Order: sequence, then structure tokens, then C-alpha cells
Amino acid sequence: MISGLKKFITYTLFFAAAWASPSFSHHGNFTYDGNTVITLQGEVIKFNFTNPHGSIILRTETGREVDIEVDGPSLIAPMGTDRNALQPGDRIVVYVSPNNIGRENEVLGREVIREDGSIVLVSVAYARQQERDNVEKAETVLGTWVPVRTNLFVFVDSSSDWLLTPAGQASFEAYDTSKAFAQAQCIAATSPTLMMYPTANRLTEVGGHIEINADWMGATRTVYMDGREHPGLESRFYQGHSVGHWEDETLVIETTNFTDNPIGNIFSIGSGAGKKLIERISLDADGSTATYSFTLMDRDYLAQPVTGSYQWDYRPDVSVSSQECDLEAAARYLQD
Repeated sequence: MISGLKKFITYTLFFAAAWASPSFSHHGNFTYDGNTVITLQGEVIKFNFTNPHGSIILRTETGREVDIEVDGPSLIAPMGTDRNALQPGDRIVVYVSPNNIGRENEVLGREVIREDGSIVLVSVAYARQQERDNVEKAETVLGTWVPVRTNLFVFVDSSSDWLLTPAGQASFEAYDTSKAFAQAQCIAATSPTLMMYPTANRLTEVGGHIEINADWMGATRTVYMDGREHPGLESRFYQGHSVGHWEDETLVIETTNFTDNPIGNIFSIGSGAGKKLIERISLDADGSTATYSFTLMDRDYLAQPVTGSYQWDYRPDVSVSSQECDLEAAARYLQD
């Protein structure tokens, strides 16, 4: 099984914010104190709307400039925050968490309140629960969906119960949070982790296949629906090779032929040629949600299959953004 501490650290490496804890690591060498909340007031100098995370440069009432890290557009756009949400000169109140290594001018943003009292959501982890008005109904799982924002938290937390092979345990113990950090290189996670991020996932039927466009670092998956077999293992792909079929209204996807990947099964557990993923995407009865379930197998790293079931919200109002991952922004908070 995975130790809670290292699991927690590796989780926060890949997400711009994490649930509150006495102290959690972000990007491996940057630690925020999630249990401490500080209130800042001042004037917006700049709002950097960049993936995978952005920032607000704030001049406080004392004249100090503070760099406030916030989630990127792929994460906060589905919550209604766009690049025009904050403008230079705006007067705001910001709730933030400080870091633990003496960088008083670099903090983690939790919530922003404008002068008129309206709230700007800048963190998936700390966002208030939102009510969905005028919810549209889907007739099929094709379309645009946003996973419930807690899915990734629950998924990573569940990994503490995974049973690993000796190779899987060795992979976990060898994982170096300061080096094996794909997001800093704008490399997306693979599924099923990719399907947990609360970003827009668009499923589109194109000819004899289905395209899954995930709004996270440009990740795209192709699901072949024409009955073809998987190629031999001499042909392997970062997101694997996916074939699918319909079982009534449920899309069933089988993916194999993944490349070797130090974060292939979850952030700190590698995967190899033995990784196999079965996914089922089913429309729920009310048409406003879908159920994403999976069975994850890897004979080399996992001692037994891992299963899970999670909810997606139907969001035809949200678009997969054209906001590419910014390498400078991705590595910004990794700097010593």
C-alpha cells in the first residue's frame, strides 16, 4: 500500500491547490500552509491567465507586491472565471495561504472578492459549492462533460488502499518528487487520472472513431470503434491504444499498449507494457450527469485490479479552451 504522506505530496505536485492540511508540498520544493488563511487587500497589477496555473500580482495597501498563485484557465473556466475576471486597477480582497519557506511575497490564492462583493473563483480545491441553474439534458454520452471537482481528490486518496507488486512498491519508493514532475514540462497524466481532472472533456464521433479532447495540457485520445484489434506491443503510445464499442447507451473503452511511464498508474506509481484499462461511460437517468467507471490492471505494478466510479456533469456551456500549457508558467514555482 501507498504511505499517506508521500501520496499526499505527489498529489499536490500535479494540482495547483490541495485540501487544507497542516502543511502540504506544492511542486516538490514549494510548501504552503493550508491551515493558515491570510486576508490581503489591494489593487490588481496583473492577472496572468495561464495554464497549468496562473497568478495575480497584487499591490497591497502597504505598497508590497505579492505573487498569488491560482489555478489555470482549464480548471477555473468551468467555474465561470475567465481572463477578464480581474483587470489592472481592480480593488480586491484575497484569502490566501502562506508558504512555509520564508517567501512572504509568494502565496497560494483561495478566493477573491471584488469591491462589489462578487466572488472570483480561483481555486478548485477551495471553491464554494456552486448551484447549477437551467441544467441541460444530454441524450448520449457524446458532448462536453466536466468531472465533479472532488473526483481527483477521492481518486488519489483511494490509492492508499492499492495493493502493489514488488515492482510497484519499488516504483513508488523510487519516485523523486523533485525530479519526476511531468506537469512542469507540460506533459499530461494518462487515464484514468486524466479523466479525473475537473476540466472540460469533449467526446466527439468522427468517422469510425471517437475523439476525447481533455482540456488539460492538450491531451487527446482516439477510440477506434471499427472493430480493429490492438497492435502488437512493438507499437506503444503515451495515452495507449484505445478500441471501443457500445453496450446499449454505454461507451465501453479498452486501452492497452501504453509506453513505460513513471506516473502511468497514478502520480507516483509507474506503468509498463502490462497496463490495461477498461472504462465505461454511461448516461445517468436524468441526463444531466454521466457515470465514469474503470478497471485498471497492470500485471507488473498492481497486485490486483483497481476499480472506481465517478460522476461527470453535462456542461454544453463549457468549451475546451485553446489555452495551451505555458512552459514558463508550468515551471514558475519550481524555481529555487
